[in-house]
Amino acid sequence: MNFLSLAFLAFFIASFVIYWNLPQRLRVGFLILASLFYYGFYSPAFLAHFVLVILINFLIAQKLAAGRSRPLVIAAVSLNILHLAFFKYFNSAIALLLPPGTANPETLKVVMPLAISFYTFQFISFQVDTYRGQVEKPEAARFALYMLFFPHLISGPILRSSDFYRAVGNPVASREMQTRGLYLICLGLVKKLFIADVLGYLINSVYKSPGDYGSTDALLAILGYSAQIYCDFSGFIDLARGMAKLFGYDMPNNFRSPYFSTSFSELWTRWHITLSVFIREYIYFALGGNRVSQPRQYFNLMVAMVLSGIWHGETINFLIWGALHGIYLTLEKLVKLGKTPANRYTWALRNLWVITGWSFAFVFFRAPDLATALAVISQVFVLKSAALTVWLVLLLIAATWLVQYLEHRRENLLQLVLPRAAWVLPVMLLVIYFLISRIQIPSEAFIYVQF
Repeated sequence: MNFLSLAFLAFFIASFVIYWNLPQRLRVGFLILASLFYYGFYSPAFLAHFVLVILINFLIAQKLAAGRSRPLVIAAVSLNILHLAFFKYFNSAIALLLPPGTANPETLKVVMPLAISFYTFQFISFQVDTYRGQVEKPEAARFALYMLFFPHLISGPILRSSDFYRAVGNPVASREMQTRGLYLICLGLVKKLFIADVLGYLINSVYKSPGDYGSTDALLAILGYSAQIYCDFSGFIDLARGMAKLFGYDMPNNFRSPYFSTSFSELWTRWHITLSVFIREYIYFALGGNRVSQPRQYFNLMVAMVLSGIWHGETINFLIWGALHGIYLTLEKLVKLGKTPANRYTWALRNLWVITGWSFAFVFFRAPDLATALAVISQVFVLKSAALTVWLVLLLIAATWLVQYLEHRRENLLQLVLPRAAWVLPVMLLVIYFLISRIQIPSEAFIYVQF
């Protein structure tokens, strides 16, 4: 069920009403059942597979809590990585390895289970945290909801034991928390429907046929996609966090105005924060982090970022995307780029460096193959009259920066909204509904659902 579908709206409202009318002792069990239904709605086969993986990881975590065995945690992490690698890369591998004419690769394809990339990282972090003694003996119901909780299940945020596990069974029932949840839902809908989807509608044609467009269109498509993916993904996270708050649970923020960054090291503390933390703590630090020689630090950065790219997808495009970020971070270390710009002119130049490098790297993320990515970039140097609606794309890109500024000032805005929530939020939802009914742009699937 897509978060934006009527079926999901009915499911969510029913779940919310039933949940808060149940005794406290039954609420965790109900949320588990609701989450099982939500995931199983996509595919009963995926659900059976996911439940089996949850059970295996739960049994391993219990053993780790009892004995904290290093070989066992290595086996647990390896098992989860191999499980992910099989589903994510089997189809590409079989197409390469099968001799021509021996079999049709299409008949041997496996279907990747929904959200496998996200829940694999969550399993790994839980096993490592248990091994480190940060989790007491796991409890079955708590662990199940930690993995299954439907608002975050499909596209994150990636939860750690300290983020959510310990809170399971102890929801916070307060009007302020639910008001904050509704505010986040409104914000997520605006980002997704009125910025991300409209941008996608305008720029998708450039990625489909880059040769038909010139420099202005190519630049708008490149900058437009970085704005689109931010509003799409952060919009999803806002919806997920908002729904969690309505159930009394808090989930970590995954974005912190990333496009105001002045270095890539800063940007990765503001973009997809839960993934960045995972990469830093479970990959970069495991390789030695900054506690090694400088050449080894650069190697560690490259490995961590390339693995981040490969996690997103098996094609050469994602590998290049990850490698580019490794190069950006390494270059900043080589020139000893300071954390704080000296003045506003330096801030502007450094921010321009980040936005340009980030946006051009995202061409490889967005394009379906390497040839298309290179074609889009090459069109930047082809002079043609603009075919896109330039003013509208620029307006939506500007709106992306405005949204981030408002997010930075979120607490100030909430202090205005909270005392007036009884009428402000219903009016906001009515305005959003009216705009949805008037804007005839097809809604696109959330981008990160595919991962």
